[in-house]
Amino acid sequence: MQNMKQVTEVYPLLQRLMVYRNLLNDPVISKTKELTAFLQNPQQVAKSELESCYCSIWYDILQKAKTFVLDLDPWRNYILNLILEDENVFSLACEKGETQPGSPIWNLAIHDLSILRDLYNLNWQAVAQYVGTDASCWLTSNWQPRPAEHPWARMRASMMTRIHQLFTDCSDITTAVEALAEFYLKVGCGQMGKYAAFRWNQGLQGIDTPDPIDLDDLVGYEEQKEILIRNTEAFVKGNRANNVLLYGEKGTGKSSSVKALLNRYAASGLRMLELAKSDLAHLSSIVHTIRERGFRFVIFIDDLSFEDFEIEYKHVKASIEGSLEATPDNVLLYVTSNRRHLVKETWRDRQSLDEEVHVSDSHQEKLSLVDRFGITIHYPTPSQEQYLSIVQQLAQRSGLELPADNLKRTAIEWEMKYHGRSGRTAQQFITYLSSLTSVSSP
Repeated sequence: MQNMKQVTEVYPLLQRLMVYRNLLNDPVISKTKELTAFLQNPQQVAKSELESCYCSIWYDILQKAKTFVLDLDPWRNYILNLILEDENVFSLACEKGETQPGSPIWNLAIHDLSILRDLYNLNWQAVAQYVGTDASCWLTSNWQPRPAEHPWARMRASMMTRIHQLFTDCSDITTAVEALAEFYLKVGCGQMGKYAAFRWNQGLQGIDTPDPIDLDDLVGYEEQKEILIRNTEAFVKGNRANNVLLYGEKGTGKSSSVKALLNRYAASGLRMLELAKSDLAHLSSIVHTIRERGFRFVIFIDDLSFEDFEIEYKHVKASIEGSLEATPDNVLLYVTSNRRHLVKETWRDRQSLDEEVHVSDSHQEKLSLVDRFGITIHYPTPSQEQYLSIVQQLAQRSGLELPADNLKRTAIEWEMKYHGRSGRTAQQFITYLSSLTSVSSP
């Protein structure tokens, strides 16, 4: 009976939530409230109604099970994720480092999390026994959580484990709140606490599996990478940094260089938002959405160029400089392109043969977009010597043991037959050789 008393006390406690009150709108919390209310007066509720409510809670949690990253029972996994992802005055203030122990918001969070800890440790075995059903689903932790492959995801999982331990074992809720505040500061809340990479789809949409490429995986172009690293490190440290245009030949590693920055600096507060050319009209709205968050955002636009009749480039110009709204300090644009000037230019643009009187004005208008980028980095086609050096380094990393002359000869044949000299071509060649080695192995 004592166990059931602890269960039924959850209902009135949940009504007292203030900072985390939005959690009451969650379907699982709402149904749990309903179930615990039923258990306060079980004689007035049909057993079938209790069973239905119980099973409905379990069904809703099952729908989220594939997103769990910790080896916990599904109930605690679900509640922990709710708490970590809730955007409220406390979590958002922590994300920006704007609240401290002893502040009014901090004390209100302690009040709410004392209640939520009781919910976290709800005795589902007692509930199941009373309802007359199996409780093993609540008690097992063997749910094969999604592995945390990204360095940022591993940090997130480690901090989540610490919070779980404190919620489960610690009698002093203050320590758990301190760990939670640290999570919000380093990882974030809402979608920021769940993803490090995003795309825009009428709103921020998290990317579950960002490209794991690392800067050390990119062979060659050391000078170009160093420029990117210096600028990005200044940015994540809160210093002034420049928008960057990376231009050059296809397959030279422009996009990979940008994506690799996220893997190196996500744990330091970098977030990356991939933006399609078709979404450039929403750029000002996107910047407005992320400017007040506690992280540094690189808006990544890949393979950008404009035909002479397209005017979307003006949205990029306005977002960098030219809008009445101040450019936020926590947003940069990293753009890749095969074109140095982004906007297509023809010889006709340089001649006074059409109807426009001030032809030079139109010419400067098209070139002015590039001027908005403080840093432009050129990725040229590698020389044959550089290409062969890339091939050799990639072969060593892949454990391929081939005579140097054979490797050189076949690498040249490959680039002549396929896509020309580039880092991408070198990687494709090594992938081909590795597949032959794996097939021939016993």
